Amino acid sequence: RPPPAAPPLPPPPPPRLSDVPLVPYGPPPDRTAPSAPPSDPAVLPTWRLRERMKTTAVCLCLCLNIGTDPPDVTRCEPCARRQCWLDPARSSRAKAREAIGMKLEEQYGRWQQRARYRKALDPTADEVRTLATSMRRHAKGERLLFHYNGHGVPRPTPNGGGELWAFDKNYTQYIPLPVSELRGWLGGPTVVVLDCSYAAATMPSWVGRW
Repeated sequence: RPPPAAPPLPPPPPPRLSDVPLVPYGPPPDRTAPSAPPSDPAVLPTWRLRERMKTTAVCLCLCLNIGTDPPDVTRCEPCARRQCWLDPARSSRAKAREAIGMKLEEQYGRWQQRARYRKALDPTADEVRTLATSMRRHAKGERLLFHYNGHGVPRPTPNGGGELWAFDKNYTQYIPLPVSELRGWLGGPTVVVLDCSYAAATMPSWVGRW
């Protein structure tokens, strides 16, 4: 009678992270290349301010037009529709627009509590100009933040150096906002946040000294 077979050996324990050799990613360093000279702390990049500056005014320009998609937008289903983590379909258009504006102001308020906030909800081109110029007068030489939500209007275009969009008084047409004029209304220094599709089309008009 043959002896019983021996039980199988248990699997080896998995290797510990400390036992795994670390392999550097990328090409090996060139030991023969001369080292770069130490950077001069007195020479700062152009994007870094030499003096501390506070944001004293925040413009929230929301072109939502809830319930109506722009003519150049074809949505697939399902698609993202929330604004500031709020679903506009859960209330009327007016209430949803107000709630989204308040939520965006609340989110910015966590970062800058003492700034003056002004909202323009589905504004006309004239209302955007009034908002920008009045907030620049309040900010004086301090920093101004301009937040533009363009999910309810056509995408920005590179025409004439760049155009955003707003509405007419009757909300029957889309009115272009040339970036060159908007820069003049906002003045400087200004931080611009573009929450819209194809925002890069206007970037050449924003870059440069204000």
